[in-house]
Amino acid sequence: MDLEEVNREVKREFEEEWAGTSVEALLETNKYPRTKEEFACLERFLPIDDLILEAGCGLGPKLIYFDNKNYKICGIDYIFPALQKVKNYNRELILAQSDVHELPFPESIFGAYLSYGVVEHFPQGPQAAITEAYRVLKPGGLIFMMVPAANPLTHFVYDENNFLHKLRRNSLFRRMMGKPPLLPKEDHLTYFKLHSRDEMRIILETSKFKIIHEQPMSHSFNLYLGCECFHKDTNGRTNSLAEGLAALLRKFFPWSSCNYLLFVGEK
Repeated sequence: MDLEEVNREVKREFEEEWAGTSVEALLETNKYPRTKEEFACLERFLPIDDLILEAGCGLGPKLIYFDNKNYKICGIDYIFPALQKVKNYNRELILAQSDVHELPFPESIFGAYLSYGVVEHFPQGPQAAITEAYRVLKPGGLIFMMVPAANPLTHFVYDENNFLHKLRRNSLFRRMMGKPPLLPKEDHLTYFKLHSRDEMRIILETSKFKIIHEQPMSHSFNLYLGCECFHKDTNGRTNSLAEGLAALLRKFFPWSSCNYLLFVGEK
C-alpha cells in the first residue's frame, strides 16, 4: 500500500475501534497505575492557567481528566463520530474536527500541546505533525509526546511470531488453561512504528524544541502484552504481579523495558 492507502486504513480502523468503545469504558483506564504515573509526570509541567491542546484526543479520557482538574484544555481529532461521543458525554468540552498536520489555529496560541499515542500511526513519520505543533505553541510553550518505545522488550512483545504469542494462540493450550479461543483480531493498527529514545530526541530537536524532560513509562503494559498471567482483566488492566515486576524493571532496566516514552519539549 502507498502512504495514502495506509493512512486511510489506519483511519478506518480507528473509526471501527471508537465505534465499538464508550467514553465511560476508556475513562476506567484513567484509574490504572500506569495512567496515574503518566498524569503525575504531566501535572509537574502542565500550565494550569494557559490554553492546552490535546491533538488526537479520540474518545477523550485524558481530555476529560484534565478538564475535571480545571485545566483550560480543548481537543481535536479527525474522526467526527468519536468527537460526537465525547460531546454527548460532556457538552461543555471544547472540541474540533481537524487533522494534526493542519491545525485550524493561528500561530503561538497554546501554552501546551499533548499527543498520546498518535504519531506512531503516520507512515510518513511524525516530523510534520510535530512541526505543526511548534507553530501553534507560544514561545516557552511545552509539547508532551508519548510514543511507543523501541527497545528489546517491546520488539519481543509486539512480535506476533514470538513463542509466547504462539503459545497464547494455541487452542490446545488455551483449553488446558480453561481459557476461551482468541478472536482473530490484530493487536494493533495497520501501521504502528516503535521509536527509540535517540530517534525521538532528533525528531523533536529538528523541530526546534528544547527537551526539558524525558521518562520511560508503562513498564507493566509490556508485561500485559507479553503474557496473560499478568492480566487482571481483558481491558488492559494489569494485576499485582505485573505491577510488582514492573517496579523492578523501572528501577533496574528503565529504558530497555518500558512500553512508552514520554518527552517534554519547550519552544
